[in-house]
Amino acid sequence: MQCPDSEPSWSRSACGAALRLAVLGLLLTTAAAHAQPDPFSRGFDAVPVKPTAAQDSGIGLEGATVEPVGSYRGALLFDFNWRILALKLGDEKLGNLLPYRLDAHLLFSYQLLERLELGVDLPVTLLQGDNFSLLGDALNSPDFPGAAGVSGTTLGDIRVLPRVSLLNPNHFPLGLALVTEVRLPTGSAQSFTGESGVVFAPRLALEKRLGPVRVLGNAGVLVRPAAQYLNLRVDDELTLGAGGIVDLPDISRLREVKATAEMHLRTPLARPFNFDQADSLKSPWELLVGARAKVWGDWGVELDVGRGLNVTTGYGREALRVMLALRYDKTFKDEGPDSDGDGVPDVRDRCPTQPEDKDDFEDFDGCPDPDNDGDGVADGEDACPNKPGPKESKGCPVEPDKDTDGDGVMDPLDKCITVPGPKDFDGCPDTDYDEIPDGEDDCPDVAGPPENNGCPYDAPPYVVVESDRIRIKGNILFETGSAVIQKQSYPLLDEVATVLTKNPTLGPVQIEGHTDNKGSRALNMDLSNRRAKSVLEYLTKKGIDRKRLTSQGFGFDRPIATNDTALGRAKNRRVDFKLVKSEIESGPKETIVPHGQPPPPGTEPVPGPGAPPATPAPGAGTTPAGKK
Repeated sequence: MQCPDSEPSWSRSACGAALRLAVLGLLLTTAAAHAQPDPFSRGFDAVPVKPTAAQDSGIGLEGATVEPVGSYRGALLFDFNWRILALKLGDEKLGNLLPYRLDAHLLFSYQLLERLELGVDLPVTLLQGDNFSLLGDALNSPDFPGAAGVSGTTLGDIRVLPRVSLLNPNHFPLGLALVTEVRLPTGSAQSFTGESGVVFAPRLALEKRLGPVRVLGNAGVLVRPAAQYLNLRVDDELTLGAGGIVDLPDISRLREVKATAEMHLRTPLARPFNFDQADSLKSPWELLVGARAKVWGDWGVELDVGRGLNVTTGYGREALRVMLALRYDKTFKDEGPDSDGDGVPDVRDRCPTQPEDKDDFEDFDGCPDPDNDGDGVADGEDACPNKPGPKESKGCPVEPDKDTDGDGVMDPLDKCITVPGPKDFDGCPDTDYDEIPDGEDDCPDVAGPPENNGCPYDAPPYVVVESDRIRIKGNILFETGSAVIQKQSYPLLDEVATVLTKNPTLGPVQIEGHTDNKGSRALNMDLSNRRAKSVLEYLTKKGIDRKRLTSQGFGFDRPIATNDTALGRAKNRRVDFKLVKSEIESGPKETIVPHGQPPPPGTEPVPGPGAPPATPAPGAGTTPAGKK
């Protein structure tokens, strides 16, 4: 067979090249059996196995472990592949058309819902070797269409990876999740950094924990537009993967050290596992191993290496692969048991044995609200559950009041009509987060204690010794519904500890906890007791002799203000430091008083060297504590 001389020179060259290709039996090591009308169309990614964006997973394998809502992971990963597309003439390997490639992946995932995580991969090819002239030289045809070069720097295909948890491995013997990956054709099909169309790659992820080892398995399909280069055809594939993650002990500054190992296998759906025709159909097979650890806070590093499992290299069977990543993994820790299963942990649940009714009304406190609007009509029968009204109108107001700011608090009851705020704060926001609503806060932009109507005191001292108490000018704040002291209250308690240390004869001191009237009496008694004890334990850790301290909670039995207003409730939430009566009446003592603070009435101060005389202290008051 000859190419006609009448054809143009380019056609004769291409014709001759095709004849030589057929006669010499030129094969790419990744050849497939199916023909394609245009053998030069390309249109597939030469690096098929991609790193996963999912949290708490493998290198390329997804796990089924569910992170708490709000947890997220970000990573910048560099992926180097060596010898990824080889060229053979018969049994002789001529070289590598793509000798190397360096990709960068910007990975991010976020736990949006309890069972839904969203992940994304933004890839860029930073550097890619081009040796396609090798094909033209082998055919003695520099203008051969298939010898066109590739770009050294291109975008890759953007990947979106939703992961739905079906069975949480922390609650079931076997974990199961569904990943519905979608790849968008943003890469370069001609440069082998992207596909020619949208790719859909759903797969199931299985996980089983065996002590410190987590075994992972993935199985799915990859549905893509058919692509071809010369006699290499890439089409729909069955994707399989298996591996494990092993928890290792901390090493010096390295924390949460984990070792990983996994295998990936892809095989054409048309002829799966067709190993007997290895020169015509390839099943990319790859092994990866690696390690990761946190090095500073939530920042960590990861190093992975691998290669294709075959004697010769080619598509999906690179000679060497190295991945290096800088990671940031933010996981919101489990806050402990949830006895009533309402999604509010017991430490924050004001009704730990009664589940929240989840109706978008005060759902954060863990208590059911059978009658949100308090109109005597149960929510199930109330046509307006958040608007009070008589039973005759099914719980709706006869003439609905206006709610200008749409916060659920009607204007006649709303002290901040044009600005939305919670019902507990009478419809007002709390701009400075001092637990006093702006409508009753004299200093709404600056935090201050309730006893001073929300304004800070002008100057120290903030701890004052009086005849029957140690009075503090400020809030002792606790985490909502718990006895955990907030860090912003540490300086105030440190000053109390300093006063007690410098006045060894002062006391004993009874630490008293008080609450507002929200919730049952039993709940508030327990909460106030635990909060008072937390303060006692804090002072003990600061070196105060436990024998000088006692603690007791009084719940809402000893209010100092009305519980009908937000400001009054804030004043009632407090911690008091009472001096035991018998100790006060035991006679005068020498009392060492910190510089700048007046001595207790009836005592003789022993000032430090050069200290000026003490001045009288401001009037007595009460000390608010953190909101329940």
